[in-house]
Amino acid sequence: MRALLLGCAGLLLVVTFAHDAPAQQPVCSGAGFAVAPGVAACDGSGSPVTVSATVKTYARLSLEQVFGNPAASLQFAMGDIDASCVSSPIPGVTCMADYAQGAATWFGDVRFRVKLSGIGATRAKLVGVRPAAGTIPAGRLLDGAAGTTPTAPYPVAPATAADLRTSIGSGDTVVTRSIGLKVLGTDPAGAWSGDTAFSLVLE
Repeated sequence: MRALLLGCAGLLLVVTFAHDAPAQQPVCSGAGFAVAPGVAACDGSGSPVTVSATVKTYARLSLEQVFGNPAASLQFAMGDIDASCVSSPIPGVTCMADYAQGAATWFGDVRFRVKLSGIGATRAKLVGVRPAAGTIPAGRLLDGAAGTTPTAPYPVAPATAADLRTSIGSGDTVVTRSIGLKVLGTDPAGAWSGDTAFSLVLE
């Protein structure tokens, strides 16, 4: 038995010289302790191993679906629109005519995904604002509840952004809104283009 122990010690000695020994930090040591249940052979209470990390909050807002299709970009075209629903809407877009006003609203659903972490009991809201007038006439870029004809114009900055969804908590949340354009019979022919900026704001 003693010869075997010496042989192992010799082998370990060779390995130690052949390779760099890994770094070690002693935690505790013990000698001459009684071999009995409950006896601490090595008391490391004086040399605790410290664990540290930096916890951060996390927020992400992504456009996931536009008019029933995966959002390939942040730009999406509604195609040809008119004031009487004469044009054929593209898939996912609906036209609702208001013949009394000589107008029509072209709209479809857009779906967002919100991911929040580390905000505890705090809640966030999704807001939308029109950063510039663009070529879309004032008051014609509209927001509404999913699946309905939108009627609320996006506020134009520097006006306060509109609340689109409130009380969004930690985790993964899907938010779907209806976005549309209202065309009047008095509008001249031409290309319309405008922006809408969406943000997450803590409540």
